[in-house]
Amino acid sequence: MMYFKIKKIYKIFFISILFFNISCSKNFENSPVILTFPKNIAKIEGNHALLIKDNIFNLKKNISSDDCESWALDLNLEDLFLDTYIDLSKKMFENIKVIKGELNESLLKKNTYNTLLILERNTAYLDFKTEGNNGLFKIILDSNFRVKGNKKEVKTNLNSNQTWKKNIYLNCKLSEGSRKATEQAFKHLIDQAYSNIYDSVFTVTR
Repeated sequence: MMYFKIKKIYKIFFISILFFNISCSKNFENSPVILTFPKNIAKIEGNHALLIKDNIFNLKKNISSDDCESWALDLNLEDLFLDTYIDLSKKMFENIKVIKGELNESLLKKNTYNTLLILERNTAYLDFKTEGNNGLFKIILDSNFRVKGNKKEVKTNLNSNQTWKKNIYLNCKLSEGSRKATEQAFKHLIDQAYSNIYDSVFTVTR
């Protein structure tokens, strides 16, 4: 009888531990960053290409504080940069081909593109520190691209930054704050890219 009681206690203890671990996993699960694009985009006619070169992403991170569960910071910024330009291009151009790799001149001659959008160096800077009772997070995005067409070329450099601050004693979670700041930073970057791509295409094709 005693054996079955002990066995039952162990079973309840095991289930409790399992439930606790699952609950903790859900609490620390990061929500995805949502990219926001302009609405009612007018399509650019013609055949166009987006070239994404190899090894163009660079991340610089400085996490100098353990507050706000900073260890849980997890942002896939390279994919966010790529999704920004791929999704935006598909929304802006009537017909666009995405090419990954180095510039292939023979491919360009074979396929007559009105414009070529070349994605170049993209850098993200992340900084988190504690000042007084506040956790301070900052994200800086630096993006470069070129638009070529009709023997003309326009180079563009874009910058976007956003900050987030919260009292470290008031349920401060960097994973949530960094997501909100990153969404705003990319929204500003996308708005700039949208405007500059339109202007660049007009410049090289007129």
